[in-house]
Parts: sequence; structure tokens; C-alpha cells
Amino acid sequence: MRPLITILFSIIVLITYGQEQTVNVRSIETYFAELGEVCFSFDLENDDMMRKLTAIISIDNVVGKTVMAYANQEEFNQFLEFRIPYKIVPHSSDIPVEITMLGKDNLKDITDWNFYPTYDAYISMMYQFAIDYPDLCNVFSIGNSVQGRQLVMAKISKNVNTREPEPQFLYTGTMHGDELAGYNFLLRMIDYLLTNYSVDPDVTYLLDNVEIWINPLSNPDGTYKGGNNTVNSSVRYNANNVDLNRNYPDPEDGPHPDGKAWQPETIAFMQLAEQNNFVMAGNTHGGEEVINYPWDTWANLTADNNWWIFVCREYVDTVHKYSPANYMTYLNNGITRGYSWYSISGGRQDYMNYFHNCREVTMELSKVKRLATSSLNTYWNYNYRSMINYIKQVTYGVAGTVTDLLSNEPVRAKITINGHDTDNSHVFSDSQNGFYQRLLDSGTYNITFSSPGYLPLTVEGVNVQKYQKTVLNVNLDPGPLNPVISSSARAIPIESTVTFTDESGGKPVSWEWAFQGGTPNSSSLKNPEPVLYSTAGTFDVKLSITNSNGEKITRVFEDYIRVAPIELMSNKSVTTCNSLFYDSGGENGSYGNNQMLTLTFLPGLSGAMVEADFLEFGLEASSGCIYDYLRIFNGSNTEAPLIGVWCGANSPGKISATNPAGSLTFQFKSDAYVTSTGWKALISCKTTEEIIIENGWSGISSYVVPIDTNIDTLFQSIIQDIVVVIGDDGIYSPELNIFTLQDWNSRQAYLVKSTSPQLLPMTGTLMLNRNISLNQGWNLVHIPTPQQIKTSSIQSILNDDLIMIKPVADIHLFWPQMGINSLTNLLPGKAYYFNVSKKVEFMFPDK
Repeated sequence: MRPLITILFSIIVLITYGQEQTVNVRSIETYFAELGEVCFSFDLENDDMMRKLTAIISIDNVVGKTVMAYANQEEFNQFLEFRIPYKIVPHSSDIPVEITMLGKDNLKDITDWNFYPTYDAYISMMYQFAIDYPDLCNVFSIGNSVQGRQLVMAKISKNVNTREPEPQFLYTGTMHGDELAGYNFLLRMIDYLLTNYSVDPDVTYLLDNVEIWINPLSNPDGTYKGGNNTVNSSVRYNANNVDLNRNYPDPEDGPHPDGKAWQPETIAFMQLAEQNNFVMAGNTHGGEEVINYPWDTWANLTADNNWWIFVCREYVDTVHKYSPANYMTYLNNGITRGYSWYSISGGRQDYMNYFHNCREVTMELSKVKRLATSSLNTYWNYNYRSMINYIKQVTYGVAGTVTDLLSNEPVRAKITINGHDTDNSHVFSDSQNGFYQRLLDSGTYNITFSSPGYLPLTVEGVNVQKYQKTVLNVNLDPGPLNPVISSSARAIPIESTVTFTDESGGKPVSWEWAFQGGTPNSSSLKNPEPVLYSTAGTFDVKLSITNSNGEKITRVFEDYIRVAPIELMSNKSVTTCNSLFYDSGGENGSYGNNQMLTLTFLPGLSGAMVEADFLEFGLEASSGCIYDYLRIFNGSNTEAPLIGVWCGANSPGKISATNPAGSLTFQFKSDAYVTSTGWKALISCKTTEEIIIENGWSGISSYVVPIDTNIDTLFQSIIQDIVVVIGDDGIYSPELNIFTLQDWNSRQAYLVKSTSPQLLPMTGTLMLNRNISLNQGWNLVHIPTPQQIKTSSIQSILNDDLIMIKPVADIHLFWPQMGINSLTNLLPGKAYYFNVSKKVEFMFPDK
């Protein structure tokens, strides 16, 4: 079938702007050939359809039910499949606009700002700022565009070469290359700040107290689409025909909401955000006149919604004092919450707010995208005071430094407003100097400061007022020696690596790590090199830490890492009790389009029930889950009872089979358009084990990890016959009134004395950790598998290190050196004494 776009007839449309301008609309083919994008409009009332289209094309504006949009050729072909009536409308480069370009050779003649610079002139102007004001301004490139143009940044502050304890502020302009007003304004703002230092009190205050970063042009390839000497052919997208304001990781829709690789421009600004601690930011746009605050991606209000309304209202109200009555009055008299206007995914604003805790806003400064150079001074005069006021807001709220109580060194801490913060609205102090700034509306707050390796500190009753800064410096106490760890992942595929991080309290000076099942299996580094896991199962991590006084504490993090084979969504049945279940895109990819797949998990143990625990989940969202969905059935096929249907970010959580076969069936459907990150789920087996307790003394253990580990609860049905239970952690004896043993540990063996034979039922998940550690001499050993295991299998693993195996209360023995083999099998639910000649660790066989 021929692509839809090739069967469209070419059209020429005459559209009149104002009273004099008549604009020719080019053919669709010509737009794609010359600009790489087309601008069009259509009418739409369906919110679900709007959400779907937002992920395919670039929505530019919504007025009533009329949508203005851009698309590259691939995106437009996808749009055509919806068969929505549309009109091609003039591209911004079609509309005749008076443009004056300033070349590099004319820079010395600047007397006014009624121009756009050529690319070479722009680069020269930026670097000249640093030459002219070396104590106030640094200029550098943070990266290059697709076509190799520089992404140039000016950093402006009183002591610009020193990272001081003060807020960092960021302005960036024109990420849509044809929205030019902000390009001129931010270039001019750099000049305004530098030339007015020590002259204007407001500017002087800002440079004395804020580190201001300004990038006037973040999409130079789009702006100079027609070559370095003109902006007349400027376009929205970058040189790869990608909308940079849809290309960022999204709080709701994952790392690649547009389905495209991160562009060089995107990566540069992501790295910039990662390397700094920006408190507040703004990025400029055109096509409307409105200040757009978070969120764009979802309907949730931010924790600081009232503060956002106040700050945006201040910007616009100031604009209204210096502009005509019809300027910047769109929507709520010039301000809007993004989602209330129209939702987008992958926007820079939401990325900075959610992933970098930076209050960034979107500034739509002119309805005309390529603002005539003769109008630049006028629009600058409307806005520059508000742009200064917006920077001023970064100096208010609560601010201070977070330092170590003992050393006074800076600490990177999380600052949380108790009962207030949601959706990553907390902030962090700067690791270089401990400085933080939390922007807040007027009120009284309880604030908690927390950091790995320190005791959390809550300061109550902190009063905040508008246009004031409340100074709050805190010292965090490292507290007593306490091993604490974190890791890059805890559930991983076979042949994957994990990075471990020490977060211990008490300021340790040395570390001893042990990684059960890992390679390497030990480390003395504070934060070890990545550890490789090549065998399925669950594994412990042990950390010993020592402080400067020689005090040493060891902690074992039991079953901390789970390793499992991967099962991707496909048409098949799988028998297992340990798998990592992913969508068809696997661990790092997204699922594909037009999929209809059914997978059934059956338990790998007779009588068990499959259980799926979803750790991550993200499908295309829609009302009623009509586009992409995951259905789960309680049985071996899709004729079984339906448990539920899931889409969007609504995770199934933990799902357990309850049918006789113990199976779960998963049916996944995706449509032809939007994809997402999919899911990651752990597949386990839940079962009930019946442990035989003999009259008198018995050695017992379990191969299940009980749902409820409380000893009282587990032994409740047979408690009248239990004399004593003895374990490594204590004693449980109703008869002796001793209850130091409180919880069952499936990684241990127990001695039990009973007045009669009993069956102890234990319901839980099948244990996956079969690692056994034995000390020299006698050890009471648990049996971590539901299968009978031959004693000869143990000998083949331990060889001459094994001296003897014997039951707790039985005359049978396995004594290979003496040729005695009256104990041939080790039974699940039992415990046995192992005598070994030295300390050994081994993996218990499972068959």
C-alpha cells in the first residue's frame, strides 16, 4: 500500500493576515522537503483522542475545540490513520515579517536591540560578554546541536568563578527554533544584567545573591534552518525533525515518551541539570501570550500550586502595567496550569520540576512566533521587569546550609516539607557547599532534613512570608555506627550487575563487603565496583563497618538480591517459580505497536499457586483502557475468570492465582500508535508446606518463607503440645514462659520438643536462597528445597570437607569415611546436623 501522504493532492491555499498580507500555503510535500515539518489544524472534542495525538504529533495550541499542531513526515502519516479532517495552515516561515539580521562585522555598531544576530554574530556576542566582564561572566558551550552548532551558556554572578552558597537560576530560550522573541530577550537580558551591575539596585542585588545561567538559543539548528545568516526559514523541530520539548523523560510516560532517542540538545541540558542544583528556571516560547506552570503531563496539582499561581500572577500583573490591554490575557488572564490548557509529555518544564526538583515555568511571550525586529523593543519593554522579578523569587522562601555536626563539612540532604510535598516537590542541598533554597508560599511549616548516613532532623514551626527569606542552617548528626546500604537494583536478570552504595551512619572509615553469589564476592571499598550475578536465586549481602575508634559492626542483609531468568511477553506457556516477567521490550525497551499476546505461567511446584508482583508498570493511558492494556486471568487461558484490566500508571500490584492449576494468564494488547515503558514483575510460587513434628525432639525447617513469620501465629494450632522451640535467635517456650524467639526465619533450622506427633502447616512463597554457610564442627542445617536430596549429592559438593550428616533424633548416619550410609536422603521440612572439617559455603542442590 502506498504511504498515505503520497496519495494526497497538492494544494495551494491563499490565506489573508490582517488587511494586507496574503500568504501562500505550500504543498505538504514541499513543506517536508524544505522544512522537515508541516503545520496544520483540526477540530477535536475527545480528551482521550487528544491524549493519544499528543504522543504522536506536536500540539502547538488549543483554542476551544480547534487544535494547531506540527508534525514531521512520519508523525503526519500516523495522524492520517485517524482520518480526522484537517487543514494545512501557514508555517511561521510563510508569514511575511520584517526581519533585520545583524552580522558579526556589525557588532560594534549596536545602538539598539531591534535585530536577530546571524549565528556567527551570536557566538561572538556571547563570548564577548565574558571578555568585557571577566569578574561577572563566564561563557562556555554545554554541548553541540545535531549539526554542530554550539549550545552556549552565560553564567553571571558577582564571584562568577566561585561556587558560592547561593541559589542557581536558569533561563533558556527558543527550544522551538521558530519562536524567536525569547532568543532576543535573553541575549539582551545578559547585556542588561552586566551593564546594570552597580547601577541598578535590583540587578546588583541579584548578581550579589544569585548565580544566573542564561542560554538564549537552545535549538540553533531549528532557528538557522535556512543557514547561519538568516532566521527567515526557522522551524520548530531540530535538525533530526524532533520536537525538543517532547524529547525529555516524563514523570508519567517514562524516559522516551515521544518514542525517539534523546537528541544531542536534550542530552546537553540533561547533563547540565545533573551537574548543577538549579532552584528555579524559565524557558521561553512563542505562539501565545501566557505563563504556563506545572504540570503539563498530568492533572495533579503540584504541592506548591498556590505559590505557582502567585509567582505567575506577579509576572503577568507586572506585564499588564506596561503593555496594551490585549497583551498576555490568554486563558486565566495570562496564566495557566499546563494540563488545563492541553497536556503534553516529554516537556522540559515537567522534567526539571520532577527529576531535578527545580521550579521551571514555560513563558509564551508572543503570539507571533517570528516577531518582527521592529517589535522587539516594544515586547522587551512589556516583559523585562517581570523577567527580573521572576529571578528575584529565587531568593525567597527558606534557605540555608546543611552541614555535618562533627566536621562541619557540607552534606547533600533531602529537604522535605512534612504533610505538603508530593510528586518530587522536595529539594536537595548542594553537595559542594550544603546550600539549599526551598521556595514556598506564606505559611508555617515543619521541615525534615535527611541524608544517608545521618539521623533525620525535623524543625517545626518554620514561618515563611512572601518576599522574604527565612534562614535555617542545620547540622546533621551521623549518629551511632549503623550499616546501611542501597543498590542500583534488587531484582535482576541472570548475568546482570548491581552497584552497591554505602549509606551507613556513624562515619565509618573502613568497609568489608561480602556478596553471596556475586563476582567479585567481596570488596573493601566504600562503594564497590559493580557485582555480577550469574546464578538464579536470592542472595545475601553482608557489610562490616569500622569507625575511627576501632568499633566494628556487621549486618547481613538477607535475600537482598534476587536473580531470575527473563520471560518476555509472548504467545507461550511457562512453568516456573522464579522469573522476571517483562513486556516485549525487555528490561530497557518499550513494547511494540499492534501486539496481541497471551502468556500463561504455571507453577513449578505441584500444588503451588503462581504469584506476580509488579515492580514497575506503565502503559498508554486511556479511559476504560481501550488502547493498550494488560488483562490478567485466574487460570490457564483467557476463558478463565478475569481478575482485572490495567493501563496507564495503574499497576496491578501483587496478583495471586487461586485456581486448582495454580496458574495465571496474561493477555496484552497494544494499538498502532503510542507505546510506553511496559512492566517488570517478579513471578514466584505460593504454597503450603506441612512440616512433620515428631513426639519428643525433632529438627525442623521450611522451604517456604511464611507470609506471617510470628511464632505465636505459626504454632497457634498445635501450641498445646509444644514444649519448646529453639533457634539461633532465641527460645520459644509456653511451658517455661520464655519468648525470646519471636519470628520464624526460613534460613535457619530449629529444635522442637513436642508432647505428641503434629503437622505444622506453613503458607508462604517458595524459598529461592539455597546458600548454606557452615562453621567448622557441628551445624544444624535447614533443607531449603521441596525435593528429597541424596546425601551423596552433598558429599559430591563438599568432598572431604564433609565428615558426617545425622538427624536430630535418629540412629541413621551418613559417614562416608567409615562407609556408613544408612541415611540416604535428606527430607524437606527436616533439619540435620552436618559435621565439617572447616568453614565452608555451598549452594544446596535442588534435585
